Amino acid sequence: MDTSTVMTKIEAAVEQQILIAGGDPQVESAARMVLAALDPAIRQLAIDLAEQAAAEVVSQLSGYDIDVVLSEGEPTLRVRQTEEEVTLGDSMDARITLRLPPNLKELIEMSAEERGESLNTWLVKTISSRTGGQRRKAGRRVEGTIET
Repeated sequence: MDTSTVMTKIEAAVEQQILIAGGDPQVESAARMVLAALDPAIRQLAIDLAEQAAAEVVSQLSGYDIDVVLSEGEPTLRVRQTEEEVTLGDSMDARITLRLPPNLKELIEMSAEERGESLNTWLVKTISSRTGGQRRKAGRRVEGTIET
């Protein structure tokens, strides 16, 4: 979600009103002060709208969590599959000990973090997809980030 685009549109609308007012320097100065004062409120409004969008998407898309996160100062919707969608059997009680080189462990942790998943969830999903053991739900699969 790009709040700078919204701010640019508001500034253009105010500039248009200043031109209509005849270019009075006092009106122009007051308008610039109002715009500066509105900037934080507009950014908060963008976050509020992103939260409303996330709630709406969650209500229509079961099996996924949607979070509003700030990315480079802008609100973004991040979509990730919930833990319950990952389970392959009755429970997740089976354990395995796996020894890995430290650099491979770091790569796995980074991959899980990039997808917004726990290490365990990422490993279960990755191994399941490679072995053909992952149950698939009917419907569309959604992954990644939604930016509005």
